[in-house]
Amino acid sequence: MSQAPPFRWWARLALRPKLALAFLAVSVPPVLIASFIAAQSISAAFEHNVAQWIGEIAMFMANEAVEAQEEAQHATSIVAAAIAGAKLDPNGEVGPIETFADLLTSVGYDYMRLYDADGRILFSIGDLELTQPLPREAMSSIFFGQDHDEPVMMVGAVQELRIAGADSFLFVGNLLDEKFFNAPETIRSLDVHLLEVSADGRVVRDLTRGRGGAFTVPPTVLAHLLDGAETADQNGLRVKSAVAYAALRDNRHRLVGIVVCRLNGTSATFERLGTWWLFLALAGVAGLLSLLAGIGLSQRLSEPLRQLMLGLRSVAAGDYHMRIPEVGGREMEELAVGFNAMTAQLEALRTLEAEMRHRAQLATLGEAAAVIAHEIRNPLGIIKTSTELVRRKSALAPGNDRLMVFVLEEVNRIERLVAELLDYVHPAHCQRRPIDLVGEVAQPALDFTAPELKRRGITYALLAPAAPAMVMGDPDRLHQSLLNLILNAADAVGEGGHIILRVTLSGGMVSLEVEDNGPGVPPDMVARMFDPFVTSKANGTGLGLAKVQVTLEAHDGSIEYRRAPEGGAIFRIRLPLVRDKEG
Repeated sequence: MSQAPPFRWWARLALRPKLALAFLAVSVPPVLIASFIAAQSISAAFEHNVAQWIGEIAMFMANEAVEAQEEAQHATSIVAAAIAGAKLDPNGEVGPIETFADLLTSVGYDYMRLYDADGRILFSIGDLELTQPLPREAMSSIFFGQDHDEPVMMVGAVQELRIAGADSFLFVGNLLDEKFFNAPETIRSLDVHLLEVSADGRVVRDLTRGRGGAFTVPPTVLAHLLDGAETADQNGLRVKSAVAYAALRDNRHRLVGIVVCRLNGTSATFERLGTWWLFLALAGVAGLLSLLAGIGLSQRLSEPLRQLMLGLRSVAAGDYHMRIPEVGGREMEELAVGFNAMTAQLEALRTLEAEMRHRAQLATLGEAAAVIAHEIRNPLGIIKTSTELVRRKSALAPGNDRLMVFVLEEVNRIERLVAELLDYVHPAHCQRRPIDLVGEVAQPALDFTAPELKRRGITYALLAPAAPAMVMGDPDRLHQSLLNLILNAADAVGEGGHIILRVTLSGGMVSLEVEDNGPGVPPDMVARMFDPFVTSKANGTGLGLAKVQVTLEAHDGSIEYRRAPEGGAIFRIRLPLVRDKEG
C-alpha cells in the first residue's frame, strides 16, 4: 500500500492561497525578530534618557535654589541701600519700607524682616517664623522655619544697614514650595520631593507633598551627597527605579536639603515591549498586513492612472493649474511629466491671451478717450475765451463775476484732465541717459515734496546704499512718476503718518520702494489699480498709476504693489542697472 506524499494539502491549494501563505511565512518572522531587536534597543535608550532627564531636572531645581539666593541677596541690597539712613516716625516705624515691601511681595517674596541689633522687629511681612535666631551678619543661605505649625524651607539673604543711627538688618526670603518648583510640577509623570537634612546628616522630614508619597533616601545616596557630591543617581547605584537626587547647601556648604525627582507609576510603557501578548499582537498585525498587501499593490498601480484621469477632467473643465504627481514607475512618471508640461504651456498661453486681450481693451479705450479729448478741446477753448471776454468788457455784479470765476476754474480743471489723458494715450518720447536713481530722482523728488509733507505733519526718510544706483532713464519722467507715488502716499497716511523711500540693489536690478502706514489699497481695487480711470479719490482722474506703469514699461521696468506688514501700502519700482563697460 502506497503512502500519501507529505504536504498533499499544499499541492491541492490554488495559486492565490499559496502566495498568501508564502507571503505570511516570509514576512511575519522577520517582523517579529526586527520588533524584538528594536524593542530592546529602544527600551535601553529610553531608560538611559529618562535617567538623564530626571537627573537634569533635579540639578535644575537645585540650581534654581542657588540662583534664588543670589536674587534675594541682590533684592535685599537694593532695598537696604534705598532705606539706609531713614529715620523712625513717631510710631517707631520706618516710613519708606512699606513701598519696597509691596514691591518685594509683588515679585514673589514671602518673608521680610527689618530688625535691630537686639532682635527688635521694626517691620515684617509673612506669618512664618525662623527656627533659628535672626542672623546678625550679611549672608545668603537656606533657612528653615514654621508656617502655621508646618515646617518650611526657604532661600533668603540678610543685609546690614543703619536705621536712625543704629545698626539694623534686613532679611528677605522666598519659600521653597510647590509654587517655587512650579515648572517640574506641571509634568504629570514627575514626582518631586524636598527633604530636610539635619545637622547630624539625617533626613528629618519631607517638606513637599509629592505625588508619589513619602519615602526614605538610600544610605548610599545620602552618604554620597554628604561627601560633597551635587547629584546622585540611583541607576548608577544599581537600584531598580529611576530616581535622581540633588543637594541643597547653606552658606557654609553644609547639606541642608535634598531635591528628589522620580517618575510616578509602576512601570513605563516601553518596559512591556518584551511580553508575549505584544508579540502575538504583532504576529496578527503582520498577517493582516500580508493579506492586505495585494490590495495595496493594486491600489498603488491604479493610483497614477486615477490621478491622470482627474487631471484630464480638470483641464477639460478649464483648470490649467492642475498638476498630477510624478510617481508610479518610469513609464507613469514620463507620462505625468509630459502632462504637467502640457498644462503649464496651456496655462502660460491662456495668461498671455488674457494679457493681450486686456492690453487691446486699454488701447481701444485710450484711442476713444483721445478722440473725445480732441473734440472737447475746441469748444472748451471757445468757452474759456468767451468767459474771459465777458468779464473784461462787462461790468458784472459781484455775484455774477464770482460765477464767471467758477466757470473759468472748471474749464482749467477740464483742460488739465484732457492734457493728462492725451499724455497717457500718447506719452512723450523718453530721453534716456545714464542717471543715478537716488541722486537725480529719489532725493530731488523728496526735497520737492518736503515742505508739503512737513505742513501735513508727515515724517519721511530715504534709505539708500552708498553705491550709486545707475539706470538708463529719463530723469524728468521718472521724477514725475515718483512724485505721483509720494503724493498718493501722503494723501493716504494723512496728518501724522510716515513715508519711507527704500532703494536696494540686487541681481542686476535696482528697486525703489515707497512705503506708507496708511490704510492700504482696498482689496477690490488691487487687481485694477493700474487701469486708467480707476481711482478711490473723490476728485481723482484715475490716470496717475496708469501713467506711472506706462513710464516704467518704456524704461524696461515694472511697478508692483504689496501690503505693508503694519497695514500700509508698498509700491516697488524695478529698473535694470547700467552695466559698467569699463570693468
